[in-house]
Amino acid sequence: MLQIETWWLFALPIVFALGWVGARWDMRLEKREDEIERLAQQKSTFKGLNLLLNEEPDKAIDALVQIAKLDPETSELHFALGSLFRRRGETERAIRVHQHLANREDLPSRHRDHAAYELGRDFLRAGLLDRAETSLNQVSPQSKYGIPAKESLLEMYQVEKDWSKAIVASQELEVLQGIGRQKEIAHFHCELAEEALRRKDLAGANQHIVAAMQAIPAHPRAIMLQGDCLLAQQQLTQAIEIWSLIAKNHPAYLHLVANRWIEAHQQLGQAQKGLQVLIDALQTQAGGELLDITFKHVMNLQGVPQAEALMTEVMRHTPSLSAMALRAQARLTMAEVAQDEKAAQEFKASLNLLKQRTNTLARYTCGNCGFRARRFYWQCPGCNHWESYSPRRGEGAAPSGPAM
Repeated sequence: MLQIETWWLFALPIVFALGWVGARWDMRLEKREDEIERLAQQKSTFKGLNLLLNEEPDKAIDALVQIAKLDPETSELHFALGSLFRRRGETERAIRVHQHLANREDLPSRHRDHAAYELGRDFLRAGLLDRAETSLNQVSPQSKYGIPAKESLLEMYQVEKDWSKAIVASQELEVLQGIGRQKEIAHFHCELAEEALRRKDLAGANQHIVAAMQAIPAHPRAIMLQGDCLLAQQQLTQAIEIWSLIAKNHPAYLHLVANRWIEAHQQLGQAQKGLQVLIDALQTQAGGELLDITFKHVMNLQGVPQAEALMTEVMRHTPSLSAMALRAQARLTMAEVAQDEKAAQEFKASLNLLKQRTNTLARYTCGNCGFRARRFYWQCPGCNHWESYSPRRGEGAAPSGPAM
């Protein structure tokens, strides 16, 4: 039979009691260490905020960096401070905060991507576009900030008018977002085609026109540029055939090629034929620039009475302040030729009033931001959206958006 010494009966409870006391002591030590670490973080935080309030940002950031070393989760505080600095226009401070984070190798990759993205935005705000591009390209496409970084790059490339890089960025965003960006890509190729035409690089222009039409078949801007390319090669008949597609399929954009259309017909000795197409288009497009251009060419090619009669006809089916002003202009010219001073004074007074009104109201208006402009833009100068302007110039009450 197993014999147990009597003293073990007393020793065992004592051993268990000592073990329990030791475990409790370790727990208290750990809790004490955590409390010391928390107090150190709190002290560093208060120190950093105090330095910020005392306009010592460099020392403040150094103090806050120490917090991040104690606890990487406090990096969110750095991001908040950097964003605050950027919103206040203190880009140098924002750059310094985000550079500290971007250069730390001990941070998780998601924080490094966030830091690279915020640093890129800081550089954009400061106008340091090269450094912004480098920083934004360091953001992993698969990260949470991959798409915003590419969108920032695309916006920057458009500001710089670096259309080739804008095409690449748009294609990358298509893959990341699964959303087509054919409209933007078509316009980027059209911008490159216009640049090539200015350099008289007709082969390069044709290449980009074809690429634009691949992105969006029968795009009106690409068709216009195709006609311009043919005009530059003195292929007048072919240019007119191409522009006829605008008159047929995109009549609202006809005013954008109307002057070149008449010029090509004049060189072929077919000015009246070309002018008749513009006159016929006024049946449905009797407003905006097409009305002004057609009136000007009728005055030059057919005479003032015909121009006055045309505006009278337009007033019957599509009355507008612009048509009324042009009719008054024709009647003023006729009165001056007839040396009828009284009538000339009356028409001149009416014309001045109408011009003041039309100059104020006649604007192209962006459908996205309300930005108003005297001329047509494919890309809104206010919000940078493409094709947000209606090709029809309005004469309604002025919207609340800005104007130029």
